[in-house]
Amino acid sequence: METNKYTPKDFKSPQEVRWCPGCGDFMVLASVQRAMSELGHNKEDYAVISGIGCSSRFPYYMNTYGFHGIHGRAALLASGTKIANPKLSVWQITGDGDALAIGGNHFIHEIRRNVDLNVLLFNNQIYGLTKGQYSPTSTKGQKSVTSPFGTIPLRLKYR
Repeated sequence: METNKYTPKDFKSPQEVRWCPGCGDFMVLASVQRAMSELGHNKEDYAVISGIGCSSRFPYYMNTYGFHGIHGRAALLASGTKIANPKLSVWQITGDGDALAIGGNHFIHEIRRNVDLNVLLFNNQIYGLTKGQYSPTSTKGQKSVTSPFGTIPLRLKYR
């Protein structure tokens, strides 16, 4: 099967990109669009799957197949998409809250199963959409709207 030649512009959707000014997600988006144009797959062979969070707006900004799932289920949806259609180049776009909190167990099993897909995990150490709720990767002592006195590490005591 012959593949078409694409440019990064071919992977840009007409949607207005709505991230905060200065956000690093813009750079990742441009890099993925450039990478997809160079990988040699046809556009219909890509699927971009996401959960919830700032990073998870990604499928809207891509001119490929894909969809936006629910919080914590990006790993489950991306794995299922790849298993159902192995020829697809599946790209899971997820954040630290989406993949490492509510979706933590799905993410662990996805890794354990070694499904052939691409995972882009955006780790900004905060829940950006909730405007500052701390995430599983927030640093010790980080102050946020949900931790005004700073985050504390979980200490488990075994007896």
